Amino acid sequence: MVLKKEILLLFGCILLLCITDNVYAQINEHSFNKGVEHFQRLEQAHDSAQYANELYSIARYCRELGMYEESRIAGTKASKILSQVLNNKTPESKDDFILYEQNLDINIFLLDLLTSRGDQYLDLSLLHIISEASTLAIAGYTICDWLREGNSQDKLHSIHEQLEFPRLEHLNTITRYYWETGNTERIIKEINKAQKKTSWETLADYERRILHRRLENACLLPSLSLATLGECLRIAKSMYYPVSVKDILYEQKMPEYFSMYREAARTCVSSQEPLYALKIYRLIERLIKKTIDDDCSFLLPSEQHELCEIMKPYFEEMQIFAYENHNLEGMIPFLYENILLMKELFAKPSFQYHRYLTDTDSKSILKMQSLIDSIALDRNSFKAQSPESRTKWLQNQVIRREQERALINYVKKSVPSHFLEIKPWNEIAASLNSNEAVIEIFSLPYDVVNNGYAAIVFTKNKSPHLITLPPETVLMTKKNETLYDKIWIPIKEVIGECTHLYISSEETLKYLSFASIHNEDEYIIDNYNFHYLFSSNDIPRIKSERTHITSVSQKDIFFFGGARFNYTPSSQTAIQGFQYLQGTVDEIESIEKLLSSQWNIHKYMGKDATETAFRNLSGQSLNSAVIHISTHGFHILYNPKIQSDVLQLDGFSGHKNHLLHTGLAFSGANSVWNGLQPLGTNDGILTAYEIASMNLSGTELVVLSGCGTGKGDVRYGEGCFSLQRAFRQAGVKSLIISFQNIPDKETKELMVDFYHYWQEGINKQNAFIMAQRNMKNKYPNEPNKWASFIFIE
Repeated sequence: MVLKKEILLLFGCILLLCITDNVYAQINEHSFNKGVEHFQRLEQAHDSAQYANELYSIARYCRELGMYEESRIAGTKASKILSQVLNNKTPESKDDFILYEQNLDINIFLLDLLTSRGDQYLDLSLLHIISEASTLAIAGYTICDWLREGNSQDKLHSIHEQLEFPRLEHLNTITRYYWETGNTERIIKEINKAQKKTSWETLADYERRILHRRLENACLLPSLSLATLGECLRIAKSMYYPVSVKDILYEQKMPEYFSMYREAARTCVSSQEPLYALKIYRLIERLIKKTIDDDCSFLLPSEQHELCEIMKPYFEEMQIFAYENHNLEGMIPFLYENILLMKELFAKPSFQYHRYLTDTDSKSILKMQSLIDSIALDRNSFKAQSPESRTKWLQNQVIRREQERALINYVKKSVPSHFLEIKPWNEIAASLNSNEAVIEIFSLPYDVVNNGYAAIVFTKNKSPHLITLPPETVLMTKKNETLYDKIWIPIKEVIGECTHLYISSEETLKYLSFASIHNEDEYIIDNYNFHYLFSSNDIPRIKSERTHITSVSQKDIFFFGGARFNYTPSSQTAIQGFQYLQGTVDEIESIEKLLSSQWNIHKYMGKDATETAFRNLSGQSLNSAVIHISTHGFHILYNPKIQSDVLQLDGFSGHKNHLLHTGLAFSGANSVWNGLQPLGTNDGILTAYEIASMNLSGTELVVLSGCGTGKGDVRYGEGCFSLQRAFRQAGVKSLIISFQNIPDKETKELMVDFYHYWQEGINKQNAFIMAQRNMKNKYPNEPNKWASFIFIE
């Protein structure tokens, strides 16, 4: 009987392995390795012209994958190479002019790709000039060749009609360029001329419709006013067709009806009809949500960034409009919802692969994610300046995107989308208690109120109020009277008797801790509880989850501290860089002594405090677990002039990915920190980029007990690229982080107090508040010893 059970168990294991391999094969089916084929042909190119054309094929393929930067780089390089070929020869034969045709195709492709990118107008102008010159040269040569061969002149007109600038097949791209640059006269001229050509009917119906509507727009825009506004809206409505995120990413531009609605809204603004404009801007906002809804939860971080770049001008315009008219009814609620929408779209983690793991396919999905990570951290994935390394970078980017899309396409087959839900302020207010208030802090678009910040504040019974906050330059000085008078007093006037504050403020926290605000000896932390969160849109969910929390009798806690930053298995030679922190050992030993009788302790100390040990937590059962990391954090600034692929040079990074600019140091970190080895996996440097692809779902709390662990690059609309963002992406529920340098002794005291209260049965957030108040009472005039830590959910 026992033998029979063993045979069945063995059979079951074999079956499970077969299922796993089959699932992995299914995932890979979606990746046809087109990228590899493209780059193989590139390597086999026998001359510069063929090399340029293969690069052009790669550029087109990158655009199909929604990879704007890679497409632009490959296309620009192809154009330069082919232009150089043409500069070095005198065109004589048809073969020579085929190269002109190919170069024209590349330039038209780039013109189409770059159109509507505000930072590319100089390049666009040059491409337009080159395209016009190329077209005329090709038309001239073709006509001369026709005559030289003794052909009849009767057909010259049709040849000229076919080849003159802009050609019919290029008319959509060229007039779109004119549309985006405001050259309506050229649109009218070129489309009217094209409609008279005998070849006009050869265009596809949909393309003729696009051009006809663009002509209508061009005729209407110069005289657009309130009197003709209805016609503008009619045209915009007739242009509407359903699009997806993929459509926008592949085309790298918004559909044209968005700009028509925007022109209508601008007309209302200029005609002193802001409430009418508000209706149209709300329509634009609804169209954005409708476009993104189905695909929102399956966007890659790189796709989120691209989408932000394409949509950001619309959000900027809507926010500036609402801010400048905030005294009018409905403007502040619109601004608030607009800010929340932008956060949900571009700053919140989207595709978190570990959400979709099941018993049967988890190994396959983890295997695929591991492959993607290995490509991402290969040194060829970091863009360098030499032609060879740039090509290798392109190849890695393409292959990685193919694998990412394969993984997402597999997951989407069995998992429904999470629909985008932006709650209006009154719905969030309804979920509040009478003593609770919301403070949503956000950065304003550039050149608005001195690059400053604003806050929208409301309570259960008081509608949203807009408060303009001091600019960064003032916040950085941390003058107590300024913070109290300019920030706290205006907020206090709105919140009234409320004492529990929900604060969403990723970007300003590196300058501002509410716990540190005081007036003489009166700290506001004495009378107010601060609840930091990513977005106030999450408040109803967070409050609902609190009512369903089940207590765990014995928690698992994983400690990392006392790291030997110079340690490597082969050498312990002293290297300059991160300094050993004895205080982290003392801190963890004190907490361990407090918790050892009730918690399951897992310690990784000294040379065992490795990145490998931490990464091994990925995918484990971490339900209600706590991870406490006591080590150095780092944040390095981006400098595009640095060409090295090392992690940092003198505190600056040449890597463009923001999540590579911040991280944590584990044992052996100094080797990578000093450029003695390239950045990779399990090297002692754990970047936010690496954390973001881990599976730490179920983890109740991560404590980052180190200096500046909350810092990161900030981008308007996309939030802060920090360790907090990375751990959220990995599935962690809440964090304790800091924004300034903190002394070891007081950090230990704060942490011991926090765990003491939590162990006593107080919920973790209130335990943290009580610990921080204790520290304030011990060191009333030294907020630098306790106020820079925050608990964020």
